Amino acid sequence: MNYIKIKNLTYKYDNVNIFENLNLEFNSSKCYLITGLNGCGKSTLLKLIGGKMLAQHDSVSVLNKDPFRDTSLNKHIAYLNNDWGTRTVAYCGYNIPLQSHIKVKEMMMKIKEEYPERNEELLNVLKINPEWSLNAISDGQRKRVQIYLALIKPFDICLLDEVTINLDIIIKNELMNYLKKESIENKACIIYVTHIFDGLDKWCDNLLYLRKNGSIGFFDEKPKDNIYDFLLKKIYQEDKYEIEKVNDMSIFKNSGYNSGVLINFNYIMP
Repeated sequence: MNYIKIKNLTYKYDNVNIFENLNLEFNSSKCYLITGLNGCGKSTLLKLIGGKMLAQHDSVSVLNKDPFRDTSLNKHIAYLNNDWGTRTVAYCGYNIPLQSHIKVKEMMMKIKEEYPERNEELLNVLKINPEWSLNAISDGQRKRVQIYLALIKPFDICLLDEVTINLDIIIKNELMNYLKKESIENKACIIYVTHIFDGLDKWCDNLLYLRKNGSIGFFDEKPKDNIYDFLLKKIYQEDKYEIEKVNDMSIFKNSGYNSGVLINFNYIMP
């Protein structure tokens, strides 16, 4: 069953095309892996699907609804990135971890009571102690708490943006096995954006590679070799455009750098 449909999507940052007439479909009971070079739009695509950013009308459809304009889809989508549990403090830093004495067992208690079996299963999968306090655990443990809280409530679509970076090898394996089970037993659509491919060769059903010009490099190919070697071979042997983009040192063309840069600013030492 088709869960997500992207039709003729064009999206820009400061007049720079991230996507141009992009067309994609994602189905139920599937685990998708999305990759591509830095700045190709992977995170932007997840945000558009998750309703975090506005796209042109009828270009993004999730469960036959507009994910930004119809907030009822929040009940069906689990969206995880690396912004959870942080805040920006002026003159101090960006994405500073929140410090709190609150314990895991005190968080989202109503949802835990509503889904007690899922709650217990996820505590076991992610090896979480309900007595943990946010201000007394490591970054990896905080990440496990984020994932745990986001997945307690059943979902149809799970969007993950590089959320396993801080996880150790055992927890990552347990999590990916859990998500695979969700795709099979509950017919969920799992979409995972990452550059780290260890343990994912058998996990993903479909591999999507986004190019720097906002087009699809390839989709729906199950690598015969391991994903890492497969991608390197594809890029170096078949996609000279991507190599040229990597060698392009003009940072002002990239979406993440053309904001907050002081242009033509000259500082004279006193």
